[in-house]
Amino acid sequence: MTVLFDPGFLKIEQHSANDAAPDATAIGRLRADALDVLILHDVVAPQALAVLCDRLERNAAGFDVTEFPGPFRSFFYGRNLNLNTPDMDDYFAAEPRFRAAIARLGEGLALNLIARTSAVLSAFDNGRHYGTAPGPTAPEQHFFATLRGHLDGGYIPAHFDNEQSLRPSYRHIASQTQSDIFSYVLTLATAEQGGQLELFNLRASDHAGDFRNSEGGRGAVDLTTVEKVALPIPAGSMVLVNSGRLLHQVSRVQGARKRWTMCSFMALSAAPDKVLCWG
Repeated sequence: MTVLFDPGFLKIEQHSANDAAPDATAIGRLRADALDVLILHDVVAPQALAVLCDRLERNAAGFDVTEFPGPFRSFFYGRNLNLNTPDMDDYFAAEPRFRAAIARLGEGLALNLIARTSAVLSAFDNGRHYGTAPGPTAPEQHFFATLRGHLDGGYIPAHFDNEQSLRPSYRHIASQTQSDIFSYVLTLATAEQGGQLELFNLRASDHAGDFRNSEGGRGAVDLTTVEKVALPIPAGSMVLVNSGRLLHQVSRVQGARKRWTMCSFMALSAAPDKVLCWG
C-alpha cells in the first residue's frame, strides 16, 4: 500500500518492500525530481534485526573498523570512499573482507544485507540492476555500502552529496556514472533520541557552494531560519533521498544506545541500464 504525504516543500512516498506488486516507477521518479524521498518499510524483519544488532555490537563478523573524524562520534564497519586518500590500494584490498563479513553477519538468518537491499532497490526501479561500482582494474571493486555506528553525541553536518564527485577518490566513479548522486539509509537500530535524517528546504542548484566541505557552511545561510523536516525511519526500514540535490544532515544522537545504519551512495551508470553503488 502506498501512503503519500507532502510536508510543505517535500514530496514523500512510502511503500512496503514486501508489496506483491512493487511500484517499479518509484526510484525513477526520485531521480527525475518528481519525488524527493522514498521510504521502504519491511526491508529487514524484526527478528533478524535483533540478531544483527547483537552481532554488530560485538563485531562478531570481524569487520574492519574505520573511525569517522573525532567530533562526529561515529565509526564505520568497512571503508568510506569520502574519507579515503587518493591512493586506493588499501581500499580495494579491504573490500573482499567486507563482503565476507557481511555474509557472516547474516549466517543462520538466510539474509545477506547486500543481496536484500539490491533486490529491493531493483524491484522499485523497473528491474534495473543494482551492483557494486567496479574499480579501475578487475577484479577490484568499491564497497557496496558501509555499516555505521553513531555514539552518544554523534551527528553528520549539513551537506549535499554531489560535492563528493570533486574529491580525488571519486575520479574513477565519476568517469563511470551520470552526475547526480542519490543514496539510501537502512536503519538497523534507532537511537534513544535524535539521530534523525533532517532535510532542509535548500537545493544544491542554489546553495552548493555554501556547504562544501564545511561543518556549518560559510556563513551565507543561517540554517536555524530554514524550513526542515526530520524523518523518523524505524528499524528495518530504508529511506532513499535525492541527497546530491537536497541539503541534509543527521541530528545528534542522544543516549547510550548506538544508532546502527547501512548506507550506500548510488548513481546511474554512464549507460543507464544499471545503477552503480558504493560505500
